[in-house]
Amino acid sequence: MTNQTDLTTHEQLSHSDGAVIKTMEMYQTIITRMAGNSAACKQWCIPLVTAILVFAVKEKTYQLIWLTLIPVLICYCLDAYYLMLENRFRAGFNQAASKIAQQTFTRADLFNLSPTGCKRQLWFKALTSFATWPVYLGLLALLLLVAYKLTSCHI
Repeated sequence: MTNQTDLTTHEQLSHSDGAVIKTMEMYQTIITRMAGNSAACKQWCIPLVTAILVFAVKEKTYQLIWLTLIPVLICYCLDAYYLMLENRFRAGFNQAASKIAQQTFTRADLFNLSPTGCKRQLWFKALTSFATWPVYLGLLALLLLVAYKLTSCHI
């Protein structure tokens, strides 16, 4: 004998159902938040590095320039992490959208906002993404150039 709860859990829902729409909106909110966090990493890294450089030049302690590598590496890793999470939630969104299109989306799928995809593969993809590495590689090249110019002029 089947339970009423089992029947409603496996009940298929249409794309116009309010709960289905809300689930997809929640996915979009999470994806937007992850993209915002990724952008915030870039927005915080540049002023932080600049502040360290200004302090090093003002105090004429050019060895502190190498300290800027720490925030660059931390922000790069955080940026890649948020991009990886964004991609995983985007895959979850696409999976839910596919279920909705195939009319196999059930009540059990509602509000199950699980990220999908291989973490390791998506982490590598995020680290090598054009959205991350050019910013931090450019910043690193600029730091090396500044460090070279300042130390070679004051030896």
